[in-house]
Amino acid sequence: MSFKKRKTDFWVMLAKRLCQLPLSLQMRVGRTMGRLLYWIPNKRKKIAHANIKHCFSTLDAAEQTELLKANMVATGQGVFEMMSALWAPEKYVANRFEIKGLGRLKQMLAEGKGCLLLSCHTTSIEWGIRGLNHALKAANLPVGHMMARANNNTQLEAHFVVARKKFVDQLIDKKDVRTLLKSIKSGHGVYYAPDQNFSYQCEFISFFERPAATATAPAKLTQSANIKAVPWFCFRTGPAQWVVEICPELPSMGSSDYSQALTEMNQLFEEKIRQYPEQYLWVHRRFKNQPEGVEGIY
Repeated sequence: MSFKKRKTDFWVMLAKRLCQLPLSLQMRVGRTMGRLLYWIPNKRKKIAHANIKHCFSTLDAAEQTELLKANMVATGQGVFEMMSALWAPEKYVANRFEIKGLGRLKQMLAEGKGCLLLSCHTTSIEWGIRGLNHALKAANLPVGHMMARANNNTQLEAHFVVARKKFVDQLIDKKDVRTLLKSIKSGHGVYYAPDQNFSYQCEFISFFERPAATATAPAKLTQSANIKAVPWFCFRTGPAQWVVEICPELPSMGSSDYSQALTEMNQLFEEKIRQYPEQYLWVHRRFKNQPEGVEGIY
């Protein structure tokens, strides 16, 4: 057994033990870790600062600093939310989520129609997937499958796969379009978050008034395969309480005007993020790729 595997197994074992703690205590530890992330110089904090500075340019310097602090705290808690999604007992999921708009998704799934469940990378996204699937399972409806990029650490990815299959049933690689369509055609929703930086099959679409390399896949898939795109979002509303909101279908998705469909998607993402701006994954270099002649921010 390699040293890397032993080290990975140790950290996963520790994470599993921590996930047995009361959920409120886990979240408190996560927020403490986030405060440390703010005070200790690190690359992710610099990225978040650059994103917040350019996306919230109407805020003064003090307000931007407060938002950065809040985002680091939310990011720290987000680590524990992801751990809880993977390894917390099922009893921790019950009564933690307010789910808005579930009726429209229930009706679609009850009719045997799957869909693309579009969202953006909030700090609670994976915990929200577990919460929404918990509600779908309780209603005797097909749970959502999940598109995910494999972790570069293959040993860690093996642990992730085992844990995720307990609450999503089916994991789909981000390039595996055939399996994605098969899941939707068999009546499942497929969780897909296309809001990260892309370097291929993308268009530059405005996001917080900056060009952002945006994957064209959601627009192309909904149009070519005639499938529905249903946006959903998960945000934290209390120390250990969350809301999942399922929104109406995006009107332009399914049309041949991909740019309009992607613009509509990004505008909705931005609208929801502005409601809880500290809970977005600002530590990601969303604006890494830029059109020729546009100065980078990192």
